[in-house]
Amino acid sequence: MVSPHDLRSTFEAALLGPSPPTPSQRIELLHAVRCSVPLFKSFLSYPGPKASDRAEVESKEVRIPGSSPILLDDTDVQIALKLSDDLNLNEIECVRLLVAANSKWVLFGREPLEILRLTAGLWYMERRDLIASLHALLRTVIVDEWLDADLISDIHKHLEDIFSSGLGQRLIFLIKELNREESAGLGGPSAEKYVLDFRGAIIERRAVVAGERLSLSHCLVLSILILQMTPKDVKDVFSILKDCCAEANRSTTHLQITFSLLFTLIISLITDALNTAPEKPSKLSNDSSFRHEFHDLVMAPINDPNVEGFTDCVRFGWMIHVMIVQERSNSRATLGSLPNDLADFHSCLEHVCSHNVFRFFLSGVLQTAAYQNQDEHIIYMYNGYLHKLMMCFLSYPLSRDKVKDMKDKAMSTISPYLLSGDKTLSSKQASDIGYEPFVSLLEFISEIYQKIRCQDLDLQPISHPNFLVKKNTIAIVVAYIDLYFNLLCMRFVSA
Repeated sequence: MVSPHDLRSTFEAALLGPSPPTPSQRIELLHAVRCSVPLFKSFLSYPGPKASDRAEVESKEVRIPGSSPILLDDTDVQIALKLSDDLNLNEIECVRLLVAANSKWVLFGREPLEILRLTAGLWYMERRDLIASLHALLRTVIVDEWLDADLISDIHKHLEDIFSSGLGQRLIFLIKELNREESAGLGGPSAEKYVLDFRGAIIERRAVVAGERLSLSHCLVLSILILQMTPKDVKDVFSILKDCCAEANRSTTHLQITFSLLFTLIISLITDALNTAPEKPSKLSNDSSFRHEFHDLVMAPINDPNVEGFTDCVRFGWMIHVMIVQERSNSRATLGSLPNDLADFHSCLEHVCSHNVFRFFLSGVLQTAAYQNQDEHIIYMYNGYLHKLMMCFLSYPLSRDKVKDMKDKAMSTISPYLLSGDKTLSSKQASDIGYEPFVSLLEFISEIYQKIRCQDLDLQPISHPNFLVKKNTIAIVVAYIDLYFNLLCMRFVSA
């Protein structure tokens, strides 16, 4: 079986280089893709501790398949067993890691703690290589459409097979479980807190695990355009998102993970609602029990302000999903549970607008350093689906009336100052006007399209049918928003 390091090297040389792969690289790439299927189907799954294997290690003579017996000294045994306890890893696998670390760095003469950290760091390097390999394949299929169409098709088929076997559910599970205070996650109370990377730098294990979770969450976002999420997947991601919101401000990485989970839900809801492919029927919009159950989940009261803001963003995405499904059902003159769906839509619409979800999207997501400093292709995807989200919100009759109501309310707030000719406002008055939902909506839309317009200069457009963003549309929207915003929000001078 190909090693994670060799797999990553092959994928990145062929797919992430400045030019398309050469014929020989293409052959190596497709061979590596086929060989990688078992690795991805058992993604980051490792054998756990076993009493008989522990006894074998303690005997100081270990047999690893494909190699001669390995003799251990007391220090080797202690390090192997400590690794097993710290990482929830099989004892024989820990001996393999020791052998591999010795081949890479020569461990003779080093302190036991340094050996322990180097070996643990090697294990995390192997995991990182495998995650990066999956990310390279997903990015190629979703983003790098300039590659040969037949090559993209071949990779796409393998990815569909892998995700149909449960890789998406595995990603969700790992993002959740790696955040636990136990050996399989962040480490237990007695676990070594640091590892050494390939450069010999000391890194906190928590930071390494957080980096893993972020990379896994990026893979999860990209995977949505390979295989639709199931109702259970969506509910699981929403549950993890709420857990992550409580620690989102702990670090930039934690906030970026929260963003990835948020956009996983938004993109899943939008792509499912807009799906018209008969060979791949929608999994969410066709499940009436899910629609009612998920509505109850997202509309449940929340006391934590951090969780509330991100949940409002999910509510907004959910409201757009329900609206699209409702409009499509009306066009087909279908009946069923539509009155209930319409009531759900209106309750969700009123809630997100009264809570000014646009303000949180703007200040709590788009304008944060954590959002702006992520992988540019991930940000391009986020911005593209925000475009899709807002185009639906502004174009469908059910929500267009609400936008008009918000506009009228904003104008009624500003009108007294316009009529009096007084351009001097108190700080509170200026703040009240700035936080009107309609004004926030205009700022939010303007921010989206300014970002997309800038990125279009550097990146290839993602060609998924539910993603396309036309450049002439962007220019028109930006010009319209800038004009309307300037007319509405005159430049008052605060007192």
